[in-house]
Amino acid sequence: MNINNMIREQKDNVHIELGKNHMIIEHRYKVLSFFNDLLLGVLYLIGSILFLTEVSQAVSISFFLAGSVMMIIRAVLNILKDLHIKRITTTKRR
Repeated sequence: MNINNMIREQKDNVHIELGKNHMIIEHRYKVLSFFNDLLLGVLYLIGSILFLTEVSQAVSISFFLAGSVMMIIRAVLNILKDLHIKRITTTKRR
C-alpha cells in the first residue's frame, strides 16, 4: 500500500495528509488549559481575599473547593489531549 505522507505547519496548526485523509490538529486543548488555569487562579485569589475578611468561612472555602475542581479538570484536559492525539495517530495508521 503506497501512502503519500506529508506534514506541513500552517498558522499554528499541523496539517497531516495520508493518502485521501487530511487531519488538522489545532491548539484547542492548549486554549482550554489556559482558560482553566486563569479561572483556577481567579478562584484561589478570591478565596484567599475572602478568607482574610469578615466573610463567612464557608463562602471562602467554597472558592478553594472550586479551584480544586479546576485543578482536576486541568489534569483531565491533559489526559484527553494525549489520548486524542494517540487515537488519531493509531486510527490513521490502519
